[in-house]
Amino acid sequence: MRLIDLACSPRKLAAAFVIISIFCFVGTLVYQQVLPLPTSFRNVDIQNIRNSLPYVTYNKPVCEESKSADIAAETFNSTYTHGKGIYANGYETSYVTGAEDVFLMIKTGATVLWQRFPIHMVTTLPQLPHFAIYSDAPDMVAGIPVIDILAQTTRNLRESPQFDNYRKQQSLLREHANIELWDEKAGIEGAWDLDKYKNLPMVSHAYRTHPTAKWYIFMDADSYILWPNMMRWLSSINHKDILYMGSVAYLGDEPFAHGGSGVIMSAGLITKTFGAEPGLEYEYEEFTKSHCCGDHVLAHAFLARHIKVLSGESYPHVSWRIQGEPPISVRYNKDNWCKEIVTFHHLTSHEVEQLYEFERKFPQNQPILYRDVYHEFVMPYIRDERRNNWDNLADSRHYSKDREEDQSNPKETAYKSYEDCSSKCDEWEDCVQFRYQPGYCGLSNNIRLGMKHTQGESSFSSFWRIDRIRGFRKRSGCDHLDDLPEEGEFFRQQSDEANMKPPPGG
Repeated sequence: MRLIDLACSPRKLAAAFVIISIFCFVGTLVYQQVLPLPTSFRNVDIQNIRNSLPYVTYNKPVCEESKSADIAAETFNSTYTHGKGIYANGYETSYVTGAEDVFLMIKTGATVLWQRFPIHMVTTLPQLPHFAIYSDAPDMVAGIPVIDILAQTTRNLRESPQFDNYRKQQSLLREHANIELWDEKAGIEGAWDLDKYKNLPMVSHAYRTHPTAKWYIFMDADSYILWPNMMRWLSSINHKDILYMGSVAYLGDEPFAHGGSGVIMSAGLITKTFGAEPGLEYEYEEFTKSHCCGDHVLAHAFLARHIKVLSGESYPHVSWRIQGEPPISVRYNKDNWCKEIVTFHHLTSHEVEQLYEFERKFPQNQPILYRDVYHEFVMPYIRDERRNNWDNLADSRHYSKDREEDQSNPKETAYKSYEDCSSKCDEWEDCVQFRYQPGYCGLSNNIRLGMKHTQGESSFSSFWRIDRIRGFRKRSGCDHLDDLPEEGEFFRQQSDEANMKPPPGG
């Protein structure tokens, strides 16, 4: 009878529901605060976390903004915490020691997402538990959500001319147009213009998503991080210090950490800035409009708070760890030969996979040095003879008929012939390679492999001084020449195999 009475009495039913809801709410708070589930055993169901993290807006100056429901648009909670052992899509995880202290941000764009990001599903992401993927349009890749971080910018900005492509993308998605955003039929041109608006909002989002991280790191989707090397380095420094680190670039006289190469920010830095100033990202929307790059805008915000990027020898040895090139373009030299390398940039998906397979050859506790990358990606493919139609990127010294300093020295002939360029390299004792094309000679004291270059009669020819290269390798003290094939082994092997083949019809 009582159950029937309760069911027939809306007031009693509502009261019972309120009491039960209060108990459930209090119980949830106690469970989350007092009995948190260890992060290493959390197994998040990505399909059920859509719209689970409302993005709070702060200090909106325009009255119209505060009334806008879409300003407080919800977004994916893309902190993807794996259960140990099996990755959500079936790939095994192997977390790098200390990686639980990192929150990784991968920044990409809707027009390049499918060309650049998927390879990280099976290379980068299984190595660490906490990450988010940020773009300029929402998406889902094998169950992992991609956050449209520009949805968190103000309405005024999203209605500005610089967001024409953004609005076009949103329209295509709403219409279910069945056109890929990278396809020329989509008509998205100049998508790079949106990229600069992502950096501040994504760092702010990362902090609110995972405020207990010790390190916040972001990279582009065409980059790769050697995580064992990264974590070995970070474990030697203090995350409570105010640290903003990366490969230094300049816009005017303002230094900033180059975003694509990888930017490392300590918890001390993020807590002092984004933690202490909720809504800081909105302060620089107008500034961003008239500046080129989001990594520079982030540095400008830090500089306004008297925080400078640390590089070179300032804290400890940042610059030679952070690379902004692929292995074929990295500058290998006697100063970095025995040092650890951490990041690469401007990579194809194929090169990301090659680096991943290369990294797997080393135990996690064994540092990967510049010399190791050289052994794998450069040494087999350089020759001790002239290589035509090849650009080895030699650029430490230039000689050209168009350069004033050459014209002022009528005896300068390095750019006049391949032989003259070779002689110029011989004269400079640190020269380990040179490249020549008609009217130009470039010398270098760094080893670089470079790439094929075909431009008819104006193509580059390249040469490496292998005797000098092996000389400084031997003097380095960390390179065991006797245990390794010599430079050019790949081509010698090819030649030997070709000579062993019987002639056709033989």
